[in-house]
Amino acid sequence: MRTLRLTFAIPLASLAICATAQAGVYLESVDKELDGSGTPATSKMWFDGGRMRTERNERNGGVDVVIFKNQSLYTLDSKSKSYRVIDKATAEKMGAQVSAAKKQMEARMAAMPPEQRKKMEEMMAKLGKGGAGAMMPGAKQPERTLKNSGRTETVAGIKCTVWEAFEEGKKEEELCAAAPGSIPGGDDVIKTFRDISAMLSSFTDKLGARAGNEPWRDMETINGVPILTRDFDDGKATSETRLTVVRKESVSGSSFEVPAGYEEKKLPFPGAGGGDAD
Repeated sequence: MRTLRLTFAIPLASLAICATAQAGVYLESVDKELDGSGTPATSKMWFDGGRMRTERNERNGGVDVVIFKNQSLYTLDSKSKSYRVIDKATAEKMGAQVSAAKKQMEARMAAMPPEQRKKMEEMMAKLGKGGAGAMMPGAKQPERTLKNSGRTETVAGIKCTVWEAFEEGKKEEELCAAAPGSIPGGDDVIKTFRDISAMLSSFTDKLGARAGNEPWRDMETINGVPILTRDFDDGKATSETRLTVVRKESVSGSSFEVPAGYEEKKLPFPGAGGGDAD
């Protein structure tokens, strides 16, 4: 669900959770291109007592599932019936590996002739806008600032305040923030994202805010839950994710468990989670 900027591409064998249904909250949103191209994608999210499950339909027919519970994050691949998992200890190992990799790269670059080093630095600067480049020495994350526009909108019957997100002076996003109390389970949603951010911080801090902590940091600044986001390119809105359904809903404990028969895959970091990716 891009509305909450949940883009963790990282990942159970978990402790058993009581299977009885408890009061929770269900959110559904639609992600679409504003020029009418492509097929709108639907995302679903369930929150219950610090646990979270998200489902997003993919164009290849699969369903991308993320589960957070017990301070661990699981990503499930329905096509291959496999999953990956990351917890705080694994995040710390990955953070240490990123730091070591940066130092090694810095040492190699220091030994390069000036002309070659300059070319490498230019390449790192381009890569530094996100992705793997964030791990490279010299790669800098664009400064992100949020500004209250003073405008309001109504989404799924809920009033929200429009914030504008700028990176290096260019408008990149609009986030329409609803007060937590105006959404069923809004406080639980914010607490869950705080817990995810804290669990991943030792790793994401090595990559910069855009690598994982941005959702929580944005929610802190706007003091609410973004129920509408719009992406901008050269000042023009290009796509948006809009909340369409929100309701209290009982959530079965089994919704937060990895299905039987799923195989664990290692994370794509040498030594992370016990080995290389399969």
